[in-house]
Amino acid sequence: MTNPHISIYNTNNVKILVVADIRGNLSYFNTLSTIHNPDFIIHTGNFGFIDNESISKIHESYLRHIVEFSPLLSKDLILKISQLSKVQGDSVHHLSNDNINLKSILLNSNQQISQLMDFINGNKNLNIPVYTIYGMCEDSNVINKFRNGTYKINNLHIIDDYNLHSIKFNNGSSSQSILLAGIGGSLSYHKLFHQGTSNNIIPLSSIIPISGDPGNIWITMLQLGKLFHSLLEYSENNPNEYNKSIKILVTHQSPTREPLLEHLSIFFKFDYTISNSLHFKYISSFNDLTINTSFETFKIKFSDSRLKLLKIWIKIQKKYEKLLSQFNNYQLASYIHLALSIYDKIPISKSSSSTDNTDENISLSLSPSLINSIQSSNFNNLLNLLSKHELNQIIRHINDLYYVSFQNCWHYNICDVENGYLLLNYNLQNNKFSMNTYSEGFDFNYRFEAT
Repeated sequence: MTNPHISIYNTNNVKILVVADIRGNLSYFNTLSTIHNPDFIIHTGNFGFIDNESISKIHESYLRHIVEFSPLLSKDLILKISQLSKVQGDSVHHLSNDNINLKSILLNSNQQISQLMDFINGNKNLNIPVYTIYGMCEDSNVINKFRNGTYKINNLHIIDDYNLHSIKFNNGSSSQSILLAGIGGSLSYHKLFHQGTSNNIIPLSSIIPISGDPGNIWITMLQLGKLFHSLLEYSENNPNEYNKSIKILVTHQSPTREPLLEHLSIFFKFDYTISNSLHFKYISSFNDLTINTSFETFKIKFSDSRLKLLKIWIKIQKKYEKLLSQFNNYQLASYIHLALSIYDKIPISKSSSSTDNTDENISLSLSPSLINSIQSSNFNNLLNLLSKHELNQIIRHINDLYYVSFQNCWHYNICDVENGYLLLNYNLQNNKFSMNTYSEGFDFNYRFEAT
């Protein structure tokens, strides 16, 4: 049963600091807590899930990206690494040899690309709670060690498909709670059914490993199905608490750029989404009504995403179901079936640029033969979530939910921590949720230099 991690604060006012891209400089969380004095921090990745073995495992192309944006490496070292290769035309000329390359420079230098092990070993500590997703540029093996309990840091709470977090606060006469849910990694359609090279097979254990390669993390349909199950089970077992909570979805990729993530936020009635920016200089704060010409325009992107997913599923369904049947694991099948069923509820728009009359009536689902072959009492219990009253009510009013989100759900896209931050405040006396943003902004000195 899904029971979120619960934190309790006795206060009239909760202050939340939201930042992105700490990139291994975990000590900076303590600096930020001293400056802003928040009750807790929400971080949207990249966190710096890198340990002592990561450098040797991460592919050089991913490692170069990590190094380029690292706040822990000296500028001289970054410059030295950038000179290892140069681009001429369409070709790359490597200046490094077997003895001088990116990995050897990093392994032989005294500088870290992440302070993670200092915190795992207890040499350093987080002063206040930090709630984070994993980003795209992380080591999947390290995140899996947190997932299976090998690694642990006090005051660090990972938000993922298995872990919901409820932050409750009260002043004696009234109370409120904030529900944090989400998932890290990038979302690419062609990788939705691919676990990655670090996990060569779908696991038999009850814990689904993080998908991706060392240095490159992505989202799978299996993980989305598990997240859907966690949210459905919690909302069904605690309907009053779920409906009353202020619900925040935390993702690495912006839901407004990726309809599969935004449909998730709409389906489960989230009030806010928080995500990373593409290294923008300002924090973005908006809702869909402000950036779409009409409600119909807003819905088209969801229709396109469903059809895009459907075309992929048609091509790989038989091969993927064959793989599922080999493991005969009811949980894996139920998570996939749940995810496909929820995305199948996206309304098809006749204005969609991708509408294909041969596809629009095909459902996203597992074949009945596969479901029958692996049915068990536990499998049936999981699938029964699809027939609960609350879920049916959502399905019947999906268009209304889209419209409510179109007008009311607010999205925050966070710039890199070196450029700015977001402060959220909830006042329990007047029940208002306020925000303040700070961004360092663009540097226009280059114009004076040019003049």
